[in-house]
Amino acid sequence: MLSGELVTFVGVAAAMVVLPGADFTMVVRNALDGRKLGLATAGGIISGLLLHSSLAALGIAALMIASATAYRVIQFVGMGYLCYLGIRLLCSRPGTDLPSGRAVPSENDVRRHRRIQGSGLWRAYRQGLVTDVTNPKVFVFFASLIPQFVPTGVPVGPPTAMLALLIVLLAVIWYPILAVTVDRAGGFLRRPVAARTLNLLTGLTLLGLSLHLATELTLLLDGPEPPARLGSR
Repeated sequence: MLSGELVTFVGVAAAMVVLPGADFTMVVRNALDGRKLGLATAGGIISGLLLHSSLAALGIAALMIASATAYRVIQFVGMGYLCYLGIRLLCSRPGTDLPSGRAVPSENDVRRHRRIQGSGLWRAYRQGLVTDVTNPKVFVFFASLIPQFVPTGVPVGPPTAMLALLIVLLAVIWYPILAVTVDRAGGFLRRPVAARTLNLLTGLTLLGLSLHLATELTLLLDGPEPPARLGSR
């Protein structure tokens, strides 16, 4: 691959990674509950991208979006999960892990806090992973962008894997920075009224993304081929 083509690929891939979408929304929302939760969500997203990279390198991603049935299943699962997260956020109420009425928490409170924190980190990681893996736009992103930059006349596996890993590297840089930035700048948004408002806006955003996927799924059911265009992640 020529250096100019590589620069073009990195530029396009970087733009797609940083564009607000389901992954972006989940990192921002969880980072406002704490830096560790934001980083755990970022870790889940990066793990999902590694899975997408493996599928792309093996040629499975292209086969999945070429199959109308497989693509519909991916869209349906992604739509359902985003809808679930959106409703959960709309019904949730911000709270604290430790009781605020005690100057010094008891040992049981500390243990409970650590247990809740551990389960919260796993939940945040899982949310990031499932959100990314079930996002059909990511399948299209990997399966339609990367082949345009793979040189002809060579085995497609190695260059596809390299380009896919470049996308993962961009995500490794971007999402932790996003999580830390939101954590540091989110003091105002952690106030009860602001937190409830953010839950409302984030929930509506996820429901909107779910509705968008539902609309695309409805259109897809009217035709034999899956859509070939890219969308925000």
